[in-house]
Amino acid sequence: MILATYLLAFAPALPAQQAKSQGLIWALQPTQVVLPDGSAAEGQTVLIQDGRILGVGTDLELPSGARRWKLDGVLAPGFVDAFSAYGTDAPAQEDSRVMTPMLRAYDAVDLGHQDWTELCEAGITSVHILPQPNNIQAGWGALVASGGEGRMLASRTRQALSLVLSRVGDSAFGPSSLAGAIELFEVADTARIPGVADRGVLAHVDDASAIRSVRRSLGKDIDIRWMMWGDPASYGGELKGEVAGMPIPGIGAWTPRGLETLKRLHKAGVKIVFGTWSPSGARQPGDLRRAAATMSRLTGDPEAAMASITSHAADFLGTDQVGAIGKGRRADLVLWSAHPLDPSAKIRAVLINGIAVHRSADSE
Repeated sequence: MILATYLLAFAPALPAQQAKSQGLIWALQPTQVVLPDGSAAEGQTVLIQDGRILGVGTDLELPSGARRWKLDGVLAPGFVDAFSAYGTDAPAQEDSRVMTPMLRAYDAVDLGHQDWTELCEAGITSVHILPQPNNIQAGWGALVASGGEGRMLASRTRQALSLVLSRVGDSAFGPSSLAGAIELFEVADTARIPGVADRGVLAHVDDASAIRSVRRSLGKDIDIRWMMWGDPASYGGELKGEVAGMPIPGIGAWTPRGLETLKRLHKAGVKIVFGTWSPSGARQPGDLRRAAATMSRLTGDPEAAMASITSHAADFLGTDQVGAIGKGRRADLVLWSAHPLDPSAKIRAVLINGIAVHRSADSE
């Protein structure tokens, strides 16, 4: 009997908070573990207590009383949906003002929404919900666990900025030109918004001049991540070595140019991340994994592809709590029948904060 089966069998009678209060240490020993660098290794033990990872390694000394569980499969970090509108009851946006720095995507979250079940079943254990990029200062993102208790992991992640021409050119939301948006942004003193110095910003851009404006206005002391829209091939060189989000095309809609752009951005050292939100509508939860698998095949770099929906995605939103199987992180884990980027891989169990929230039929 695997750990997930054990926990699910008792979960209805034993609430998550009581299970964690027991202080039990679980020593999980799967066939392979996906490490923080995205590689998969055999012979690893993962120690978990009270929803946190105590350690990972091949020669860990098991604490007294630790319960050892052999797992048949590949244990991977739960996927992180880096930019999403899942689980919201309405778009997080303000239609009447250009600057809305204190708006919170957190306030649009519906924890009872049916989306969360679909996300768990796709191996997505945490979701970064963003305000719509309609305002130059669009407000704060929020990090939400897709299951379990204590779902709100961060009510404010990064301050979202938008210098996307198609958005700021809409008279309903802001100025009618990118030049006008840049002028307003550069006098807005974003760096002085409470919380920005600590949490950083996420800048939506589709033009090299917008990237330069953000850097010039914020300086070197503010942590910046990027959301790429439009045609990244025309400006992606500006983001060499940076962490940047890239929208997922619809199913079957990767164009030759899009694939070549993805390949070149990776070659240039851009740390690409994926999310399910798109201007043309939300993608399906399973598209997140498919995007990473496409990147793996295209670039020949499965580690970077895996990181695009795990560790790099966590860096994108500004947290060290999710996105990797590492000491001190949340035990948000997924047991797969094979490596997650293998098209044949199936989910066997999903654990969030150390408690099983989903089990597939083939794990029984």
